[in-house]
Amino acid sequence: MNDGVFGPPGPTVGNLFGRRQDELARDLPLPAPVGERAVRAAGPLEATARLIGDTATQESTGWRVRGGVIERWAPVSHLPEGVEAIDYNNPYAQNIERVWFDGTIVYALDAGEVAVDPATTKVAQEYQIVYAVTLGEDGLPVQEPEVVPGQLNIYDSVPGMAKYSPIWQFNYVVVPRSYMPNTLRSEVDCLRSGHPVLRSNVFEN
Repeated sequence: MNDGVFGPPGPTVGNLFGRRQDELARDLPLPAPVGERAVRAAGPLEATARLIGDTATQESTGWRVRGGVIERWAPVSHLPEGVEAIDYNNPYAQNIERVWFDGTIVYALDAGEVAVDPATTKVAQEYQIVYAVTLGEDGLPVQEPEVVPGQLNIYDSVPGMAKYSPIWQFNYVVVPRSYMPNTLRSEVDCLRSGHPVLRSNVFEN
């Protein structure tokens, strides 16, 4: 309430619920400690109380935070052969794609098409397996390529290799209808397959 120093008594900005600020504050729960807020916002109160009271979670290698919730965890000690212990929470909800590289499935961010000049910009090669595609004089598809359902695209390189670039130039590998998806799993497979390989002027980042 205004105490009259700056005018007659009356409601203040804090009196939005028709009650004095000090009265309203007495009814509200005490604010949680900063380290507890994320847990309380996302998890059950009883779980929050148990974890906050657990001294092992104050500093430990045996817990992690996911979606604002603290939880105990341990790295997976045994994975199927060929599977790496990779975690990625994709915080910005970007497009993720799976592609082949040298017979191994890898994950990549797909940021969409870009316009570059391969004569002045370093590019890597990506292979897309299709049943049909027609390229115009500009090197762009006249219409959408007819891709092989279930077939993953193929990279010629990964970060750390001299020929790697985050800009990918599309090569279309044209296969017959009898082709079994994911028979081709590497650049070498594509180039030795005997199928036509059409290099386009489609570039993606």
